[in-house]
Amino acid sequence: MKLLEEHLVEKYEGKFTIEQLVNEGIPKLFMKIEAVKKKMAKLEADRKKAVVPYNTEKDPAKKEKLLNILKDLTKKINALRKNLIQLQDMEDKYVSNMGVDDELSLSEDTDIGHPDNEPGMLRSDLSTIERNAEELGEMMAEFEASGEEIDFPHWWQSKVVLSKEYITSANDYLRAELQKGK
Repeated sequence: MKLLEEHLVEKYEGKFTIEQLVNEGIPKLFMKIEAVKKKMAKLEADRKKAVVPYNTEKDPAKKEKLLNILKDLTKKINALRKNLIQLQDMEDKYVSNMGVDDELSLSEDTDIGHPDNEPGMLRSDLSTIERNAEELGEMMAEFEASGEEIDFPHWWQSKVVLSKEYITSANDYLRAELQKGK
């Protein structure tokens, strides 16, 4: 329970009461997320243990069996990673939509028929980008550690480069606009 409370305080910075979060099912999602993380950690530990015998094995038949074990563990870890990202995205979307249905106050920014929570929705998108970038970074670290030369398709590399440019320019724009306001 303490881990859940710490998560709620850290992630939502007191913006919502525990009752609001419980009504949205956030604690249940949190528990599912933690269970997936725990399974992933166990499988990653198993994979690390399996790498040592694979690297030292001389018999090709035994080495092939060990490689199949490593591939199977990697598939399971990747499936759990995908599931984890989906659960985290779901949590972000639920939270970003909290309070959207509250009473509309007539103000300069009233959108009839389409109330939204732009900062909340964008924050959810940024969380998704952050998690995917972190996962890609971990994969790149594994490739680097393998010592093998790895070539990626040009179209794939350009997606990473464009993403960097887009995020950097969005950040620069917003920072400059906020500086103007000060």
